Amino acid sequence: MRLVTVKAPAGQGKDVVAIALEVGVSHVSVHQAKEHISDGREVTQDVVEVATATPKAKRFIENLMESSFYEPATYTFTVRHPESLFGSQPPETETHPITRPTTDVYEELWQFTKVTVSLVGRVFLSSVLLSYGMVKDMLPLIIAGLLFLPYHHHMLATGLGACISEWRLLRQGLLALLLTTALILLAGVCVAVFTKPPIGWEEFGSPVSGFFLSTAIGIAAGLGAVDDAGRRELIGLAATAHISVYPAWFGLKLVFGFDEGDKWIEHLLTFAINVTSLTLAAGITFALMRMKGGGIRRFVRQMGHAE
Repeated sequence: MRLVTVKAPAGQGKDVVAIALEVGVSHVSVHQAKEHISDGREVTQDVVEVATATPKAKRFIENLMESSFYEPATYTFTVRHPESLFGSQPPETETHPITRPTTDVYEELWQFTKVTVSLVGRVFLSSVLLSYGMVKDMLPLIIAGLLFLPYHHHMLATGLGACISEWRLLRQGLLALLLTTALILLAGVCVAVFTKPPIGWEEFGSPVSGFFLSTAIGIAAGLGAVDDAGRRELIGLAATAHISVYPAWFGLKLVFGFDEGDKWIEHLLTFAINVTSLTLAAGITFALMRMKGGGIRRFVRQMGHAE
């Protein structure tokens, strides 16, 4: 369910209404409002409000952004997710949870991949818990560390960026992925400095099992990202548990030293396969779920020129 509010130049509200009705929205509200701009100007705008099921909201937003009259500099729209919606359709229609608007998934992943002090702190401290839990073979501590690692979002952002050809998001996803991997490795090094070998937990899979598991997790994560009812936090735990243990192990081993029986080449290969498989599977899932980037690319391109 979505509540969409579109602010359009005065006189263009009727064009927005036409797009909403074309995608099956049964009721659309229009009124005018005054917008005060920082340079002192006062502008009259048509405000169009739509309350509808998630799939219709997706089509409405994407058709609006790709329409001939839409101009990012003069149009603004916001999308909200209400707890309930009792409108012109029965609950089994209004509550259909897929597919979320591409704009929702896109901006959510931008938030998760922004490099901030909070991201660095959360990743590093979570990785400390993870690494210490691995040394002491304490599963509850390992799980506690994994709960706060936003690792899979970075792979999802990379996959979505490739799917919709939005290269800024793809680059941001890769940057966040590399930074997070480095922080997990660094946390492992720090934990190893203050502890003693051996590493108690070393339950790693093979490259083949890693490929199949990562592909399954990538599909599930992609589906969860586009589904209002998707349990994204639980899928995230599965993804981070499957992948983040590798850089933590390497960080620990850089201080403890590599033993003769350590399969570090296999672990490195498995890590690379896991990350690549999950990212590709998520990207393909996004494509199959019809994530569309034409309007987003248009917005990014025009607003980038405006800057």
